[in-house]
Amino acid sequence: MKNKEKKHLASQFPNIYRIITESNLVKKIRKSWIRLSNQPRLKEFFLILSAILVFAIISVLTVGIVIFSLSFYKNYTMYQKLFGKRQNLQNQINFWESVWQKYPGYKDAYFRAAILEYQLSDFQKAQDYNQKALMLDPNFENAIKLEDVLNKK
Repeated sequence: MKNKEKKHLASQFPNIYRIITESNLVKKIRKSWIRLSNQPRLKEFFLILSAILVFAIISVLTVGIVIFSLSFYKNYTMYQKLFGKRQNLQNQINFWESVWQKYPGYKDAYFRAAILEYQLSDFQKAQDYNQKALMLDPNFENAIKLEDVLNKK
């Protein structure tokens, strides 16, 4: 019965025979071998390419950080210098304030304070101090010149 079933099944399906020659088989094997043999090379290539890319990104970031750090250091030192100058001017103003508190009629103390406030760019205070110096001596030439400069601001 097994033979009858085989014959019955064989009659249901067409007999299509495909001949694969040795040369076609060899070509297919070589093609698959080339594909298989290139995969490790491609993996190695992409690994090297990704390593180069990571190195380039790290290098760019490092250079950027160094440039930012140098710029920040330069700006910070400039800030410290300006802050020191500003603090020095403020100390001098405090000194002249103490002088005119002891000697209220001393016009030069008001004038010096006006000049220092002008250097600090506080023009309103500079004008107030200069007005006090001019009230004490209306003919004070330097105070008149400073008043002209302050009026132009």
